[in-house]
Amino acid sequence: MALYEGIALIQEKQAVVLDLGTDYTKFGFTGEAAPRCIVRSEFWCPATRRYRRLHDYRSAAELYDNLVHMLHQLYFRHVLVNPKERKVVVVESLLTPTLFRETLAKVLFIHYEVSGVVWADSPRLCALTLGAPAVLVVSIGAKDVEVAAVVHSCVVLHALQSQPLGARAVHAELARLLDEHNGGPLHLDDQVIEDIKVKTCFVTTRERAAQWSSERPPQPARDVRYGRVTVPGRARELAAEPMFQRDHELASLPDAVLQCVAACPRDVRRALAAGVLVTGGGAALPGLRARLAAELRHLVTQAPYRDTLHVREFKFHDAPSAPNACAWLGGAVLGAGEAGAGRVLAREQYAREPRLRDWVCLLDNTPPAHPHRAYLDI
Repeated sequence: MALYEGIALIQEKQAVVLDLGTDYTKFGFTGEAAPRCIVRSEFWCPATRRYRRLHDYRSAAELYDNLVHMLHQLYFRHVLVNPKERKVVVVESLLTPTLFRETLAKVLFIHYEVSGVVWADSPRLCALTLGAPAVLVVSIGAKDVEVAAVVHSCVVLHALQSQPLGARAVHAELARLLDEHNGGPLHLDDQVIEDIKVKTCFVTTRERAAQWSSERPPQPARDVRYGRVTVPGRARELAAEPMFQRDHELASLPDAVLQCVAACPRDVRRALAAGVLVTGGGAALPGLRARLAAELRHLVTQAPYRDTLHVREFKFHDAPSAPNACAWLGGAVLGAGEAGAGRVLAREQYAREPRLRDWVCLLDNTPPAHPHRAYLDI
């Protein structure tokens, strides 16, 4: 055996990066610029003989089986690697349920016997791809919109905002507009609704949105045909309006952004407003970033932000990758560097103490010199 071949055998293999989204899963290797595969978060269930969604579960045992099937599909069908030979970088939301995190750890360490896992939250990973000191991450996912402020690689947790204004809210409004135009329910499949949204819909301007709510609506966009379904121009323009509609609780996407900035320390508010990063699958809608910027510039001049938030200018970052893979790219960068090696939870350590660090747990976030630390260790 040649010398260089022996060296290659003892070198540690690339870790894999796993991002289990609600609708789509990203999977690939560290050090690469894009995932090897972006697939739906579903798998073929042999018992029911149909595709089953990963996040459709009623118990921990059912979730365990779902994760086993999903990871088997990713490892042995899409990337063809042995899970025992590679560490895993798990990209997760800050609001991921504890049951899901613990069950995923059990599947990775016990069922697939991976050597180590790095747990990383998506806001800090998105900020890592930019290298900026202050980034306001607006993640538009399938269910929720999460707004998080990342300052010097730390998330301002008390400023975290979340609203149920993700892609499914857009899908529901688009389905309602299509049923209204066709005079009855069409009963379209979720994948068909998503395909119509991607191919035909866009986010209209703030001025045209105001005209649509007035007594004299503007001239609608051109109607298009999708198979046997006619997609009216009104539906194409107004499908994304639930993200910007305000109510008495100020629960809209621009309000969530402004509330997050207002909850941060005063000395970083201008830096956060000058470094907005819009990520997630919903960020790919044409016109969304321009509409969000216009809404923010208008709302900061209105109550209740006029007197409390003295920020008038908002600037947006261009994501270094596709918006839906920005967090995954941050995980690939983290896993390829030395910072990720120091955060690995080894399988031997998990076997001795099967628990995960969590930002909501006082045991993991209380400094050793704190006077209450002794009571937490009991």
